[in-house]
Amino acid sequence: MKKLFVLLFLMLPLGLSAQWRGSDGKEKPQWGGTPGKDIKTVFAVGLHHTGDFYKSAAGAGLGLMFNIGRFSNMLNASFGVEYIEYLGGDPRPDDTKNALGIVDGGAQVVIPVYLKLQLFNTSQWTKFYVGCGGEYGLRVRDGGVLKHYYPDDHVLRDHSLAVMPIIGWKSRNLDFGIYYKHYLDEPFNHSLDGKKDFGEDKARVGYYVTYYF
Repeated sequence: MKKLFVLLFLMLPLGLSAQWRGSDGKEKPQWGGTPGKDIKTVFAVGLHHTGDFYKSAAGAGLGLMFNIGRFSNMLNASFGVEYIEYLGGDPRPDDTKNALGIVDGGAQVVIPVYLKLQLFNTSQWTKFYVGCGGEYGLRVRDGGVLKHYYPDDHVLRDHSLAVMPIIGWKSRNLDFGIYYKHYLDEPFNHSLDGKKDFGEDKARVGYYVTYYF
């Protein structure tokens, strides 16, 4: 875990210094808006939402994201804090399942860190990027039904760690991305797909949306 975060933060200065430059070494004109305003915008704060899925399990989160780097930079970095709620299939026998067959799987507070390589513009106001990230999670609550179904154990582990390749589109205020989250240290002691001890959820596919003020 320490090695992952050290690597990510060592690359932050590169994100601040790498510019879109022309052959004369000067920064290219900004795309849309007021160039002077964009030059000064190095740090931004935004409202961050994620949603991800694995079989019959899902997670939804809300938090704050901080972006480092100008819209004109080739590299941007972002980090934040988010509260995520998990839902899963009801593992109880059919005669005791709830009507929807979905139960509360608990909650985590996660700290995501992303590095984004902005490759090209997709319009006058947006850029396409690829990148990678890491996410460290801490258990804050176990789900009510599942907690009692597994009385000798927590549904969620104390912490989790994941790596996340990402692609996305970014404007000055709005950032939309799609990620594949692979857990190096899974958050769940038991599967949330409705089958007790079927196995842990090692990967998820999801999206995020961030609005920067």
